[in-house]
Order: sequence, then structure tokens, then C-alpha cells
Amino acid sequence: MNKKSKVFLYLQNFLGRIAIIFIAPLYFIIVKILFYRIQNLKEIRRQCESEFARHKGSWIVCANHLTMIDSFILGYASFSLIGHITGFKKLPWNLPERRKFQSNILLAVLCYLAKCIPIDRGGSREKIKKTLDKCIYLLRTGQSIMIFPEGGRSRTGRINKESFSYGVGRFVKEVEDCKVMCIYMRGNKQENYSAIPAWGEKFSVQIEVFSPERIEGSGLQAQREYATQIIERLARM
Repeated sequence: MNKKSKVFLYLQNFLGRIAIIFIAPLYFIIVKILFYRIQNLKEIRRQCESEFARHKGSWIVCANHLTMIDSFILGYASFSLIGHITGFKKLPWNLPERRKFQSNILLAVLCYLAKCIPIDRGGSREKIKKTLDKCIYLLRTGQSIMIFPEGGRSRTGRINKESFSYGVGRFVKEVEDCKVMCIYMRGNKQENYSAIPAWGEKFSVQIEVFSPERIEGSGLQAQREYATQIIERLARM
């Protein structure tokens, strides 16, 4: 990754650190308005805090994907309001699909300040490579990434073990000292994929941390093997 891209990421991170003082309370207000609840919320946050304290380096947070605001709800479930502000570095970067927000200027600004790196799914290999290179750079500098290994919202409501993205496998292969945190979240009323969860939804969240078995070799085959390990772990949760 070139120096210009690194400077832009540094600037985005700096502005996000300032803006989180205003954005985080907005997140929590929205959650309250939608009356979303997390089962055992305090316990989930304590578990996340404990794991992040145990490993000070980078994390790859892998979650199942059912709605367009999963990362938003997972952030609320994982960090308290104070945690968002004082532990900004621990907040993972997200990879939203560019076309979902680029036409709305306000949403685009919010995503920029909320540690988002837009990805062009179905785009050229060059564009996707640039995005993945940014993520690898962030992981190597101690930042964390949240990714949905399935590559999109599950159409069946269950983890698809046959068709998934290998991108997460590349992260594991390229950054050896990072940890993987698998999070399985599901609303009690959620039977299939949707744009957003139902009003008043109550979510159950499970968290497991594991170190993928190291794979010999390189290239696409190794990426696939790492991604498979993570997908299978999510499927068992």
C-alpha cells in the first residue's frame, strides 16, 4: 500500500476518534428507539473486554450476516458507550458494500467517521485487492477488522458452508499474530435475512475465540482452508 493511502487512513482514523464522542451516543439512542435488546448484555461486554485485554494486538472479528445493520448491533453488543469513546482503537473497522450508502451523503460521512472501508463486491480484482491491502495494513498496525465471511446476507438464515468468501482467509494468512473472534448473533424473531431486524427484537449472542490451525503453503488454497475453518466454527455455534 502506498504512502498516500496510509495518510488517508490515518486521517480517517483521527477524525473518527474525534467524532466518536458524538456518533456513539447517536448509536445508543437509535438502539433505544428501536427497542433492541441483547440477552446477557453485560456478560457479553465483559467477555469481549476480557478477550481484548488478554490479547492487545489485532483481531479479526467474524460474524454471521442476516441484516444490513448487523455490524451496528454487534458494536452495541460488544462495547459500552464509554467503551466506544475510551477504547476507540479496539473498535473494529467494517467493510460495508459501497453501493449501499454512497448515494446518501450523510450516510457516507457517518460510515467514513465510523471506521468503515467501502468494498465494491463484484468489482474489479484491482479494486478489491486495494481494499484487502488496506485491511491487512490496519491489522499489522494493531487495528481490528470485522468481516462477514459468508460474503453477504444468508438467504436461508443459516451459515452457508458451501459458498463463502476467501477474503478472511487472506487476512489470517498474511497477519500471523492476530486473533480470531467468532460471533454468532440472531434475533429471536429472525428466521431469514432482512434489511433490518424487527422493532423490539431481542438478540442472542455467542462469542468464541480461536486460533486457526496453521496451513502449509500459500496462495488461494491456503486462504480457502483458513476461511473454511472459520465458517465451520460459526456453523457450529
